[in-house]
Amino acid sequence: MGTSAGNTGGKGGGWTRYKRSAYNFARYGGEERAAKALAGFVGAMGGAAAAGAAAAPGTQAGQPLGEFLAASTGPEGLAGGLEAVGLGHLVGQDRATVLAELVTAFGGAGADLEQEAARLAVLDVLDELLPQGEDVPLESVQLDEAAITESLRQYVAALVYNRAIPAIDAHLERLQNQTLAQRRDRELRDYIYELVRHEMGSVSPLTVDWKGQPGHDFVEGILVAVYEQLEGWE
Repeated sequence: MGTSAGNTGGKGGGWTRYKRSAYNFARYGGEERAAKALAGFVGAMGGAAAAGAAAAPGTQAGQPLGEFLAASTGPEGLAGGLEAVGLGHLVGQDRATVLAELVTAFGGAGADLEQEAARLAVLDVLDELLPQGEDVPLESVQLDEAAITESLRQYVAALVYNRAIPAIDAHLERLQNQTLAQRRDRELRDYIYELVRHEMGSVSPLTVDWKGQPGHDFVEGILVAVYEQLEGWE
């Protein structure tokens, strides 16, 4: 289920409320309890703005990811995306090598928990995008605007999930019921995805300057908007 179960947060105050709401969701499920569990995380982080600011590694990782995706719309497909982000030497390499180098280039080495959350979110998206067969050339995978938008939704949703899951995951493991734990995990992921989908709206990722401040603001703006929505459940 989760990605950083060893990090269950701090102690006292907001963290205590977060862990209580995480327990309630793990035990009973439901959209409202999922919202309150995520709201507990936002509160423990000091509010929506603070939660968004703390996710700086995730925002930073979203920029080269967005640039790569946007540049993969041309006739060269994903190979053109690699060239655009300065990783053209990966064209022709095996899938595992391309995936590993992209994840590190975009998401960092996972030196801390925030960077790990970003790295794993990048991995989720790229693992879906890269062709499975070694005989499928990267040039043959050409993205359109809808595919880019969907990939960015998945990235932000995975980032929100990865940051909030540790305390929730600890309670899911205590259920000692793998089927129920997986159901709760799916409920949480689905709820987060719908929040992100709503907050992303209709802005075209093809119009964003991913290398500059607009790229940073695009990712951070969605994150903060999601956290502001959750804050209302506190």
